[in-house]
Amino acid sequence: MSKLPGKRKKIKKRFIFLQLVTLIMVWFFVWYIDVAGDRYDLHTAMFFSEESPADMEGFTFTCDPEGVVEAGKPYLSEEREVIVPLASQKTGEAHVTIKLSVNGFDEPIIREVDITVSNMGTIIEHNLYYTNFNGYQLVNMLFWGWIGLTLVVMLYSFYECVKKSDYSYRMIAYGGISLFLAVMLVIIMYKILNNVVNSFSALVALVMQTGEWFVMLLLVPMLVMAVALSVSNIQLLRREGFRPANALGIGLSVVWLTGLLFTLGNNLFGGGFGEESELMSVLRFLMTFIVTYFECMLISTAVCAFLATRYTPPYDRDYIIILGCAIRRDGSLTPLLKGRADAALAFEKRQYEETGKHACFVPSGGQGADEVISESEAMERYLLSQGVEPEYIKREDKSVNTFENMKLSKKVIEENTDDISAEKIAFSTTNYHVFRGYILAAKNGFEAKGISAKTKWYFFPNAFIREFIGLLVDQLWRHLSFIGAMILLLIAIAWIM
Repeated sequence: MSKLPGKRKKIKKRFIFLQLVTLIMVWFFVWYIDVAGDRYDLHTAMFFSEESPADMEGFTFTCDPEGVVEAGKPYLSEEREVIVPLASQKTGEAHVTIKLSVNGFDEPIIREVDITVSNMGTIIEHNLYYTNFNGYQLVNMLFWGWIGLTLVVMLYSFYECVKKSDYSYRMIAYGGISLFLAVMLVIIMYKILNNVVNSFSALVALVMQTGEWFVMLLLVPMLVMAVALSVSNIQLLRREGFRPANALGIGLSVVWLTGLLFTLGNNLFGGGFGEESELMSVLRFLMTFIVTYFECMLISTAVCAFLATRYTPPYDRDYIIILGCAIRRDGSLTPLLKGRADAALAFEKRQYEETGKHACFVPSGGQGADEVISESEAMERYLLSQGVEPEYIKREDKSVNTFENMKLSKKVIEENTDDISAEKIAFSTTNYHVFRGYILAAKNGFEAKGISAKTKWYFFPNAFIREFIGLLVDQLWRHLSFIGAMILLLIAIAWIM
């Protein structure tokens, strides 16, 4: 249920639990790396059979510059690979050279690796194939566990919103994050089953590639959506005239294509953009995840808006607000507004047939500069012509937009009841507008269920884009926090490395 203005929203226990688990995981990771990271078993990739054993006495270890790491006595693993235990001495970078004499060979076997000792004293090995440190397995397990736990929490929260018909921006956020994490988890499980994640660098690479794979996976659906948005906007502009709001789909399509070229340009055009610098690679990685994140939110917006139009409120309503829009010059209803009024009438008729309970209509809408009467009066006349008794009509004739429709209709209802929270309210509007109705009712501090009226197909895509942009604006700080957390994660990795 929507909270009344002025009341603090209670944080659900599952999110408190998720935050605590996240803090514990981060603390445990830092503690473990601090305790165990200053020791590292360097795998030399030197394997010896019993017929050709390594001469451990001929082992030499060189660190340039000296004093960054110290080598212990080498030993053979069960697979008969030579392992060199290292201990960190001071922060810095070093080039390590290992020489090992082998019986039967005139020349020693030489292995060279680059070693970094981080600010925490963690020994990090860099070579041509991977980057690793002691405890990467724990990092993998903690990360996959956190992804799985967060996915469960988000999926349950989305399910709870659907079950309670809580069509809100947080429902979109739950759906979008669930989609993003689900795809990531599927890719992760596939890679784990194929033994690809065998080092810390493999983990980082997998996370980076997930964003690229996701963008590639959604390339065709998003391209179709971009074309559909542009076509629908062209139809909308031809029929409704030019307004910035009527070109949102075209604008979003251009932004998405620009982001696509920046994030996947080298892959799509076979490296035609040349070699990347390290900074450009990091920027592309960030941009890929941002594009992926917002693609998930866009898909979730479309799904949530669709679910909102398919939902039918319980037949127990006390009031039905009819959201206004422009009327004809003679004061009659336009097809769009007539559709909203007819949907409200059909719902009330069905409710009376099933429960014997009448609902009061609240036609809402003021008089525009080019309108002969108010929208609410035009709707009242139509309701009366359809046989509605005057006592079942409570007119609101001051509002000039949908937000005021809800705000002033609430006041009308409050004038006719002792406790609005005890009243069951519905609102009737065009299908592409239903989701926005839920949002604006909640912003005005009351709960209302949407009744959907049909309209032309070309209104839909632009309406989804409007709700998507509304999500970005309404939840701006949360989105910025997510993006900021991604940047901080990269900085943290760079600092540790």
